[in-house]
Amino acid sequence: MSKERVRDPRDVLIQQKYFCLRPRPLEQWLWKQGVSASAERVFWLHWQQGMRRRDWCSEIALKHVADQCDLDVSSVTRAYQHLTKLGLLRRQDPGRDPARPFARAIAITEVRVPLELVKELHRYSDRSCSKQSSASNPIVAQAPKPLESSQRMDAAVFRDPFEGMNGRDRMRALSHLINLMSSRERQQYDEALRANTSQLVFDGHTKFTASQRETVLQFLAIVGRPPTDREGRAAVESVTSSSRANLPPRRLSAFELARIRREIQFLGVCTNTDDLLREVVWSVEEGALARFTSLHAIRIALKKIREKAWTRPNRMPPNWRRALADSNSHPLKAAHSDICRTA
Repeated sequence: MSKERVRDPRDVLIQQKYFCLRPRPLEQWLWKQGVSASAERVFWLHWQQGMRRRDWCSEIALKHVADQCDLDVSSVTRAYQHLTKLGLLRRQDPGRDPARPFARAIAITEVRVPLELVKELHRYSDRSCSKQSSASNPIVAQAPKPLESSQRMDAAVFRDPFEGMNGRDRMRALSHLINLMSSRERQQYDEALRANTSQLVFDGHTKFTASQRETVLQFLAIVGRPPTDREGRAAVESVTSSSRANLPPRRLSAFELARIRREIQFLGVCTNTDDLLREVVWSVEEGALARFTSLHAIRIALKKIREKAWTRPNRMPPNWRRALADSNSHPLKAAHSDICRTA
């Protein structure tokens, strides 16, 4: 008999084989909605692929979804209809693919979190962490020192309370503070933003710590009542400039690109869809339409194309392309920007 210790197959599954982790709040929400087992298989398949791509979009043929979920095609179709109705999936036909003119285009599927779950997300407990880091508790780590008096607003109050954070962490930290507010505190917070004041009286049983209360007051002081002295104005300008500089560059998702391509092909105003698509993408991401939100910018571009008023962006580099992290069949693959040498 061999003396070698036989490994536990459970350890082999955990340490060597692939497995997926499902967010507990989302899984419980699916159970409460009575989602069928077949629909859950389809949803978690797209969730896993979207998480691996990091844009929450996936392109999987209907037949491949049926094979991987061990379902028939009709069951997958019904699952798509049910999940779309619940707001868990959003699908978009990207239009005809020039590389595969005789094949049916694969729809872009985006996984989403329902609004009902987003509103109740703060009620679920967070994972415990052994090391207290700024990523796990950004508010406490970046909270400023308490002021001598909450009613005294000098130049020190206008220091950026979220200094050192990028744009995404700033929004996450501010959202965390807003979720801690009671209904009365939230009403005062909205009124302070509307009236450009920094007055906010916290409840006696408030959920805020002392450092978090000072963070809220400093944020309202910066947004609502800018100082008139030179030092205070410089502090406010530095906060605004740093916030804009830390914002990540805009990148349209695969779902948005598929929608633009489909609309351009539907309008039929241009024979070369790829060039027109590149012009719209550059204008929305880096050009004149970058100052609008993504949805608003896309609608403006499509309206101009529909009215035949679209022209090539003036500052767009020649032969501009952008690399995408999706399938190789996409027309914007292997992208790079070229410098205009004729100007």
